[in-house]
Amino acid sequence: MSERIGMIEVDFTLALHNRTGKYFIGRDIINANLGRIYQLRYWRLKGTPAEGPPLGLKARIIGRLAVDEMRLRAMNPELRALRLRPARVVLHLDPLTVLTHRLTRHDAVLCHDVGPLTHPELFEPDVVAGYGEAYREIAEAGAHMVFVSKASERAFHKAVPGRYSSSQVVYPSLRNEVGSGASTPLDIEKPFLLTVGYVGARKNQLTAIRAFQQSGLAEKGFRYVICGGREAGYEPVAQAAGQTPGVKLLSYVGDGELNWLYANAEGFVLPSLLEGFGVPVAEANRAGLVPIVSRDSVLEEVAGEGALAVNPLDCAEIAAAMQHLAFMPESERQSRRAMLAQSVARFSEEAFLAGWDRVTAEAAERSLVFAERQAA
Repeated sequence: MSERIGMIEVDFTLALHNRTGKYFIGRDIINANLGRIYQLRYWRLKGTPAEGPPLGLKARIIGRLAVDEMRLRAMNPELRALRLRPARVVLHLDPLTVLTHRLTRHDAVLCHDVGPLTHPELFEPDVVAGYGEAYREIAEAGAHMVFVSKASERAFHKAVPGRYSSSQVVYPSLRNEVGSGASTPLDIEKPFLLTVGYVGARKNQLTAIRAFQQSGLAEKGFRYVICGGREAGYEPVAQAAGQTPGVKLLSYVGDGELNWLYANAEGFVLPSLLEGFGVPVAEANRAGLVPIVSRDSVLEEVAGEGALAVNPLDCAEIAAAMQHLAFMPESERQSRRAMLAQSVARFSEEAFLAGWDRVTAEAAERSLVFAERQAA
């Protein structure tokens, strides 16, 4: 019995409505630590790793109910009744889910970014309110914190100061499906610059499109390819892409097509306004693409010294960087690629597994102590 108590629960509610990097990181954490996970929670529904998350209509209904409860509790934080409090330590794979639990200092929370606090203009008001209350409760409880980057860790502690039980960074690993699998050619003329990631205000593609137009690269035969799913702010980007010569906006692409884009692009462009980690930049690094990234951001941390760093709000600076990237001397490109290769080595599967093995082992030890104290 004590062995089962000395295990953890994992709240994976985000799997009901999220297939971004958060989902894949959470999935990999769970799959790598099955021996320490007693059960999963999808809102108030219990599950096991073998069963997988709810899908289809069931997922949409449960996800909707989860969002409604979290919104209600964010608006009325005094509502403490009927909150979940398992007998074991809980690992939350998104801060928002602490709103449905009675959080303690023994629990752990994975945080990707604090965008709703630092960039509220990029989110809906209820999202800002929800995360704001979640961060407040996390600070109040003094939970154990895990971050996907040092930049996110610094931003969190600056925005949400508190006495936390611990704080550490575990970098995500790169998906093997991207960069090493089969390649599916696309009907795109070369040479081209590439942006991968959700399309909208947060990724700043609108400014990048304007910079590409200002750079004059289209007149010199270059294309600018943007691909990714839609998020808030998509429509202005799509309109600008349709009106700007040389710009091609793709919808979602599969791993094979993504492999082809990375293998054939001249360079990578992502002057994003907000990122938790920036997986596309790391994938571009692995493919040997020199990236343009936002200065003093997590993207610069991920890319390392081989990147071209710009002010994401300065269209002229981005345009100049695009020109530099397009016509970069081969000697400089090779030098930057060598630095990129050193940087991307940090995001190995081995480092990711070792980091999360440590996090879950410590949580399992706390779970046993927590259960014994609850029973005393």
